[in-house]
Amino acid sequence: MKFLNILLFFSLFSFQALANPTSCNQTPAQGSNNYIIGYGSLMERESRMSTNPNAKLVEPILIKNFERLFGHSGGNYKTTFLTLIEKNGAKVNGVYYAVTLEDIIKTDQREKSYCRIKVNSNDLDFYGRKVKLENTNFWVYAANVERLQKPTATHPIVQSYVDIFLNGCFQIQEEFKLESFAKDCVETTKEWSEHWVNDRIHPRRPFAIANAMKIDQLLSKYFTNYYNHRIE
Repeated sequence: MKFLNILLFFSLFSFQALANPTSCNQTPAQGSNNYIIGYGSLMERESRMSTNPNAKLVEPILIKNFERLFGHSGGNYKTTFLTLIEKNGAKVNGVYYAVTLEDIIKTDQREKSYCRIKVNSNDLDFYGRKVKLENTNFWVYAANVERLQKPTATHPIVQSYVDIFLNGCFQIQEEFKLESFAKDCVETTKEWSEHWVNDRIHPRRPFAIANAMKIDQLLSKYFTNYYNHRIE
């Protein structure tokens, strides 16, 4: 049964994730303006700036025709991370920020198990802001077929990663006064799973994690078993 579930997951998503592997990690045209779109850990300020120290300033964005899900196997790290697949009619909220070619190279290394692809400008919504799109590339780190996998008992969702993701969502919500941004982060994310463990360094001491109490309050509205996740 487990094999059949995995096979079904691949049959649904693999053809959408990387229809053309040669489109991965293309070098931007010389003289072009480039932005990276973050939808997971890259939304969180400290996490993002650990790779690109100049990436403090971000703007909110919606990506249309993409779906965010827990579906990226962490391999030896025994966890499942967020990823993106192309899906008509879906949408994902995130942030975008300007990058240099050097910044892109550094982020490619950080996200080396993903595929950086260019997002069609028609699939971008800037929350009502007008953005110059001429000679501009928006890049996102999308699913790699070889890493697509639902959360499992051996590769669960881990709270420390969820905290980084949603802490970034709350940062954007508060900075740009977008009342439902964090809620939208949860609702536009698929494949939340019962395979979910609490691996916070200081279990049940939420003041040690930025926005942890807000994260708990938000997620407990969606998942009735949220406070019963195994603590590691």
